[in-house]
Amino acid sequence: MKRAVADSVDAIAEMIELETDLMWRYLIDRDTLSASAALVINRLYREGPMRLTALAEAEGASQSGMTQLVQRMERQGLLERWSDPDDGRASLVMLGDAGLANWEARAALRRQRIAALLPAVSPDDQLALWLAAQVVNRVLGQMREAAGSQDWVDAEVVG
Repeated sequence: MKRAVADSVDAIAEMIELETDLMWRYLIDRDTLSASAALVINRLYREGPMRLTALAEAEGASQSGMTQLVQRMERQGLLERWSDPDDGRASLVMLGDAGLANWEARAALRRQRIAALLPAVSPDDQLALWLAAQVVNRVLGQMREAAGSQDWVDAEVVG
């Protein structure tokens, strides 16, 4: 059973490594934003407004580093800060109009680049990839949710 788990972990790791390489090398526009800024926009798009401290923690950044990044992105119109309705002393960081437009433009570019690559894949493999994506999207969403939970701890290394 341990071998099957190890094989599963290896296959999942390889899939994520291939996807990450394809994404960062070919599918994203690396000229308009730093990786940190793109990740902040992605998180705020997915999760909505967040306190700066929660955003820094979620992104694995120091609060001062995140403050500097958020201020820079505010000046670019990518982010906005508003008073937290639950606590007037705190503020929430959210996407500004330019941040939403940036996310939408990057998503459209990603889709265009994927569409340009698909003709290199056989029709049967395109169908298989679509079917696999239905499952992978659901499962990776569950894994992302588990990784983001407060209760999550590092799993025992399988070897």
